[in-house]
Amino acid sequence: MEACNSSWLASFPQLSHIHTDSWMQLLRKVKRVSLETDDMIFRNGEFCSNFFFVISGTVRVQKISSSGHEITLYRVHSGEICEITTSCVLAKDMYHAEAVAESSVVAILVPNSYFIAALKDSDVLQSYVYSNVEHGVNSLLDLLGEVAFESVDSRLAKALIKQCNSSHIVYTTHHELAANIGTAREVISRMLKKFETKGWVTLQRGKINIVDLCSLLNVTRGNK
Repeated sequence: MEACNSSWLASFPQLSHIHTDSWMQLLRKVKRVSLETDDMIFRNGEFCSNFFFVISGTVRVQKISSSGHEITLYRVHSGEICEITTSCVLAKDMYHAEAVAESSVVAILVPNSYFIAALKDSDVLQSYVYSNVEHGVNSLLDLLGEVAFESVDSRLAKALIKQCNSSHIVYTTHHELAANIGTAREVISRMLKKFETKGWVTLQRGKINIVDLCSLLNVTRGNK
């Protein structure tokens, strides 16, 4: 962890015009931290002591059940903030999920007291933070709706379509797919085998080739 100048604000242009005294104090207290892939950023049950801004890389925020099943709640990318961290800072509460670096990550850490003081003094910062919280809540509601009301095969087909590249290849694992759509790895393996039997995909280690995109699209529309 190291001190840094304000050049990181290039990743957050919305905040570059804040000039309140409390914001200037915040800028003098920030620290830059570098994380490697799979490094834990926060754990379920920990109290939040720092707000953070992601400069580069991707952070995966997830929930793990007592039986070990995972669901990815959302990801925080370069130039974004973490909604759960925002909630915990403002409520002075503990984390109810965990966050892991999905790639190499560079982030800016801000002590809570300085962040809260700056937030009180700046309409610009308030607008930015609260709009991100609103976006996060809406995304979580969408995820809840998918898990509660959509079939597993529809959610899986949708995930494959979303993650495939221009060559219709998805580089992922059964475990990652299970976490992304909120089900067990065994269910994903069984469903992918079903898709392969139907001729919609071919399976290889670490990747899935989409052979029949139209059929997958039909599954997402409820047509099997």
